[in-house]
Amino acid sequence: MKKMFTVCGIVLLAAAVAVVLASRNRRKPPPGVADPLSQAGVRVKAVMHSPEPIGRREVVAASRAVAIVCGEDAASADRYEVRNNALRSIARRRDLPTNDVLALLDYLSGTNDPLRVERIAALKNDVMNLLRNQNPPPRDLEETLIAMFDGGTHPTVVLDYCIQHLGAMVNELGEEGRRRAREVLVRAAGQIRQPYAGTALYSLAEDRRATSVQQSELKRLTVALCKPDVSPVARIAAIQLAGQRGYGDILPTLRGTLSSSSRDAVLDIVTIGSIGLLGDTEDIELLLRFAGDARRGTAVDAAVKRIRERENNDGFLKNRRNDEHNP
Repeated sequence: MKKMFTVCGIVLLAAAVAVVLASRNRRKPPPGVADPLSQAGVRVKAVMHSPEPIGRREVVAASRAVAIVCGEDAASADRYEVRNNALRSIARRRDLPTNDVLALLDYLSGTNDPLRVERIAALKNDVMNLLRNQNPPPRDLEETLIAMFDGGTHPTVVLDYCIQHLGAMVNELGEEGRRRAREVLVRAAGQIRQPYAGTALYSLAEDRRATSVQQSELKRLTVALCKPDVSPVARIAAIQLAGQRGYGDILPTLRGTLSSSSRDAVLDIVTIGSIGLLGDTEDIELLLRFAGDARRGTAVDAAVKRIRERENNDGFLKNRRNDEHNP
């Protein structure tokens, strides 16, 4: 999964939504709409269970590399570059021995690592990618990710990766695994103060087996996260998803966001884009207040164009229907 955060609050603001993106194939936002996930570069890799080319040989023995990755080598436990290089050396392996898989799962679960938080998160994210790409993936992986989230002892950025990977796996799981994963994602999306709530929304949106009731639940959670008292990262993700999904209920909130005295460029750009997807000609005047702004102008132009095209198309279809009924 791409790395969604760098450091501190700015890190988190650069993140969020997309998930999911590689194995999650989100719809791209319309022109002028900032995509928090793509800005942050979340590396959720697609799982491609294809056989290795015949004759390919691994240079590094997996068990030795895994020991280094997991920080079990005292000489390199606090050296991220060494541990990351060890992980890279086995990154293409699809057939790790059972003991190595168990060691990596145990490493994911653990919280005793001398590296800085952002480096732990990067390493664990890549370990999750490696495990998901095993053929077959370990049956305990989703349980490990769920337990990590429920344990409450991992840093927020690590929990975000757990949610991203659960979202990437949701369509690969059996019904019971999917049910348990969804329970975690719904709980995560309900934690409005946490940046990973927005990630959970996008993970839920990837569920191709979602029922109409679950689709309604997604809408409720999304609308709730669009409000001002929500984590900025989660709010940006929710506003973007609401626009993509056509949740017109949030239009009053979006209009209030642009009308407020406080300004945030990323929030404004995403809000403008979603108004372009959901709004009508009455919103154009509000949007044009930002037309001359260097950072927001492109989003405004795209949103206004989208509204006008939609209104023109709606008018054309209405006239056509009238003509058909009054030949």
